[in-house]
Amino acid sequence: MRFVDEVTGKFVDTGITVGGKKIYRSKRIEELRNYLLGFEPVLCPQRMEAYTQSYQETEEQPVCIRRALAFKKTVETMTIMILDHELLVGNLASSPRGVPLFPEFSVNWLIEELDGNPVRPPDRPGDSFDISAEDEKKVRELTEYWKGRTHEDRCLARMPEEAWKAHEQGAFSSYWLMTGGEGHLTVGLKRVAYEGLESFRKQAEEKIASLDLQDREESQKLYFLQSVLIYIEAIVNFAHRYAALAREKAEKTQDEQRKKELLLIADICERVPEKPARSFHEALHAYWFTNLCLELENNGFAVSLGRMDKNLYPFYKKDIESGVLTEEDANELLSSFFLKIFQLNRIQNWDSTQYFGGYQTFQNITIGGQDENGADCTNDLTFRLLETQAKINLHQPSLSLRYHDRMGNKVLMAAIDCIQLGGGQPAIYSDESYIPALVNRGISLEDASDYSIVGCAEAIVEGKQGNRPSGSAFVNLGKIMEIAVNGGTDPATGTRLISQKGLLKSKTFEEFYEDFKEVFAYYTKQQMIVDTFHDVATEEGIADPLVSMLVEDCIGRGKTIKQGGAKYDFLAPQFVGVANIGNSLAAIKKVIFEEKSLTKDQLLHALKTNFEDETTNPTGKEINKMLSEAPKYGNDEDYVDSLMTASFRFMCDEVCKYKTTRYGRGPIGGVWQPSVSSVSSNVPHGMKVGALPDGRYANSPLADTTSPMHGTDRNGPTAALKSVSKLPSMLVAGGQLLNMRLNPTSIQKEGGKEKLVYMLRTFLGDLKGMHIQFNMINSETLRDAQQHPDEYKDLMVRVAGYSALFTPLDPELQNDIIARTEHVL
Repeated sequence: MRFVDEVTGKFVDTGITVGGKKIYRSKRIEELRNYLLGFEPVLCPQRMEAYTQSYQETEEQPVCIRRALAFKKTVETMTIMILDHELLVGNLASSPRGVPLFPEFSVNWLIEELDGNPVRPPDRPGDSFDISAEDEKKVRELTEYWKGRTHEDRCLARMPEEAWKAHEQGAFSSYWLMTGGEGHLTVGLKRVAYEGLESFRKQAEEKIASLDLQDREESQKLYFLQSVLIYIEAIVNFAHRYAALAREKAEKTQDEQRKKELLLIADICERVPEKPARSFHEALHAYWFTNLCLELENNGFAVSLGRMDKNLYPFYKKDIESGVLTEEDANELLSSFFLKIFQLNRIQNWDSTQYFGGYQTFQNITIGGQDENGADCTNDLTFRLLETQAKINLHQPSLSLRYHDRMGNKVLMAAIDCIQLGGGQPAIYSDESYIPALVNRGISLEDASDYSIVGCAEAIVEGKQGNRPSGSAFVNLGKIMEIAVNGGTDPATGTRLISQKGLLKSKTFEEFYEDFKEVFAYYTKQQMIVDTFHDVATEEGIADPLVSMLVEDCIGRGKTIKQGGAKYDFLAPQFVGVANIGNSLAAIKKVIFEEKSLTKDQLLHALKTNFEDETTNPTGKEINKMLSEAPKYGNDEDYVDSLMTASFRFMCDEVCKYKTTRYGRGPIGGVWQPSVSSVSSNVPHGMKVGALPDGRYANSPLADTTSPMHGTDRNGPTAALKSVSKLPSMLVAGGQLLNMRLNPTSIQKEGGKEKLVYMLRTFLGDLKGMHIQFNMINSETLRDAQQHPDEYKDLMVRVAGYSALFTPLDPELQNDIIARTEHVL
């Protein structure tokens, strides 16, 4: 990395290049980055106070109006700030890395945790949040109004008992959807930049004028459309507050250069996002400020930024060619943009936090890819974004590179230069798999070709698709296997919701396999029930009018997303522990039914005692060894891979039988699709699962994503890739991930990068793999960071479909990352 030395003013070169080009941080960016890293995340009650006051004043109003007015009150009253060196402005809370609170979703968990159950936010082992005594007192007072009035309260009050019991067993988890916003989409940011919010305002006004208000259905569209006008006015006035502050600071500063910058910021905030952007700087600010408002209104995960290199390239190209913008200016603007995204943060209850560890909001930028005619979309801005990722090297935003067979090696080599810094950015997604998978779901080729990534691996048509193409319940396949083995009984709770033969009464492997499929089908239905009741409660009590305003064609239809306003609509559960299913089936088939080296009673006893009973013959430890030596997914062995593929296809087909609450109400789709975006949930889900037939010990992590189980992929990286490529990715339009650890020496050797490019082209192109991401930090460094966290404040790792700063992670998650198989090319 090169950066300007504060004392000498000269560039200091530490040797990092991207795409053959030296990169550096300017003095401005170096100081701003260090300043932000010095802040600990804190809880801020300002939004909570504004929403509480507004909701108390508007109890008789429709939900869309209530939410719009509460947002308006918040942006009128909250503290705003402009930090030194900033070129883009807007803050989420009263401190640079502060976190607002969202009481309309849930407050019970917050009070419990402030009381120390299970742990106070400042004392968490990972993702901790400080709070002052004064603010804590205010939060406790404000929660009184919300008791019995939250989204969580509405969901739980109407939830069917049997479905919730299945949830409590740990077979799936969607509680996090009740305590925060949904997100998981990219809104029409491109339209905001090119047309401004005034275009949305005009469309809403024309739609209101066309309504036949004596018609019941037409009349109910009025409230959402009126809320659109309130939101736009509030966002414009919010931007104008920053314009006024910038002018005020400009008058006071003695630094002439900073005065010019502040006056330019004022001019920009007076124009965007209300009006069309005229420059690259204005377009970036329109993107940032719109997404900031979405985070402030709804705090949903993965409100992402779309194909920024493709969408903003005309602004960039025009300004570069006219001389208005230099490459150095562009680098500073993009670095400022990345540092603004880094400041976004949110808090969840501790249990849910373990599913998303690492202070993540999953803001994703997509680069590369192709257009609807198959032409490569890589451009100069693609490389600027890769360079920015390398120089900022923080966990937010996420960067996703779309690969296709006609893509040149230059951009792949530049991506590898970024990845080797250790943070796993960018992740790489294959157009050769994603586009067919989206078309298979009914999305037009033109729209499918324009997909962008949100969250971990979910492909979405930006500005045209509703929430959660992935991002619904986490499905705990390990727990489902455990319940299937035990005939429908959950050993942890002793509860039985479905009565099956189980392993003991199955006379053949085929009988047990059919039994497992019936158990999976049962719990899939219960998960669908829970998510359906959540969606209905969201439609009625949250409505998401601001998000809906920015998605086609909600204004045109006069409907929110949850009412069927989006052009496309899909939901996806997220499978957790995929490899454990294939490995367990293979072990049962081989050890119990073919070799007969163990009886079913012996296996069940070993599982019940977690392989710890040394009085049996064979002993628990010997049984574990026998199971661990059975064929394992990730080694290109058809014995286990065929079982893995068959079971995976069955699970995908079972999910696709179900429809969303929007089916038949307007959108294309309206159905469920599978996803393997398990995030970091393999660790907490594993804590709820006993020992499994694949040799995994009780309460230990499950396999993550479609990756092989840690330590079981023994035949090298190419064998692992060949196993993964056998999965039917065409069915997984909700996203399919693969984590891989590579020893950094692999690409430091002569020809190492070229070997990795060949491997990527083979996997993503020839084998039609869907996605891959790398960690390239050796275990010694990670263990040292555990022992000396203050020396590794900006050490970044790839966790799942996202990156995170390593040292703030829960130690259990840190250990899981270290335990992943480390491959060498």
